[in-house]
Amino acid sequence: MLALVLEDWQLAVLVLPLASLFFLTNAFGFPEKVEVTLDRRIIPAETFGDEEIRVTGRIKNNGDTLLENVEIQENLPRETSPEKGTSHSFASLRPGEDVELSMEFKGPGRGHYPIGPLTVRIRDVFGLYLSERRLASETLAVMPAPEKIRGTELRPRHLGPWAGTIPSRTSGVGTEFYSLRAYVPGDDLKRVNWKATARSNRLIVNEMEAERVTDVMVVLDTDVSFYEASERELFEQSVKAAASMTSLLLRQGNRVGLILQGEERGIVPPGFGKRQERRILYMLAAAKPGAAIISTSYVMNLLARLMLPARAQMIIISPLLDQGITEGIRQLVTAGYSVTVLAPSARDPETYSSGAERLAFKIARLERANVLLATEKMCTLIQWPAGVPLSRKLREVRRIRPPIRI
Repeated sequence: MLALVLEDWQLAVLVLPLASLFFLTNAFGFPEKVEVTLDRRIIPAETFGDEEIRVTGRIKNNGDTLLENVEIQENLPRETSPEKGTSHSFASLRPGEDVELSMEFKGPGRGHYPIGPLTVRIRDVFGLYLSERRLASETLAVMPAPEKIRGTELRPRHLGPWAGTIPSRTSGVGTEFYSLRAYVPGDDLKRVNWKATARSNRLIVNEMEAERVTDVMVVLDTDVSFYEASERELFEQSVKAAASMTSLLLRQGNRVGLILQGEERGIVPPGFGKRQERRILYMLAAAKPGAAIISTSYVMNLLARLMLPARAQMIIISPLLDQGITEGIRQLVTAGYSVTVLAPSARDPETYSSGAERLAFKIARLERANVLLATEKMCTLIQWPAGVPLSRKLREVRRIRPPIRI
């Protein structure tokens, strides 16, 4: 326009091709509205990290114009890289047409990993205009694999009405002998004690001890910040213990919940069954180490009273690095809860950077030994050294039952 007004025909000749290019691009080369949708599938979306993960994304053009020069890129976490397929592709989409992007990779370590967002970039033929769409991301959960353990002996003061595996000290349906009593019409003849019957000249039957289930809250203390060299190993050991205990107790029919206490906090209310196990394992997948802002003693006492009936079972998984946790345990025991503390222990560092660091570790071990001693006097304590199977330590609990002293 300026060239025409000034009647500068040389400038007009130079500008006219470029102006025509912009005009044609706006008029015919680039759609006014870009409408694309994504159908993404993560198979499996929840895993224990021991299988291949397959991600497929189907991108569809829902508009009424042709989309050319379409660039598609799926954003993956840095811990993964496609072994099959690709996360980056180019395509051309007619109205209603779709294209699939597919890839496979090995499951990463425990954690929550965002898959996406998927980015769709559309350019015109001349590369003058760009439209970008970011489509929703989803979460891949790699959960901790529970260790297969046979069982542990719980002795809670509160038992629910449901049949289970915990002796209730009352007669009923069970496997352990409880007492003898006279035969009543309607009793099962299989329960007749023939030796006692012969001695007393009347029918005597065996009474069995009823077995029930209980309400259990698992508390995972994520404060392992002191052990810098062994922090990761100690924390993963604690998470694995929480997953294993949860899986075992739910298989036995108990109602189990989880309190995740540390820098990151979370709660899974008590529940039954396989779905409850998935909920707890899903939260454990996202657990990270870190010191708690709010006192662990305060949190677990408050939530125990809000979410559990009186005299239920508490299982506290903690390295016992915070000396204040003993006060919280004492309050729970005083309130009548049955408390079991599982204390994972880290390996000592192979080398120390200085003599001061060596001295600091010695002091920390002495302080922790005092906490362990105080805890053992109040409740059942299980010390779990690194490298020892958890099932072995749980079997020892059956032989070691320290008295509760308040």
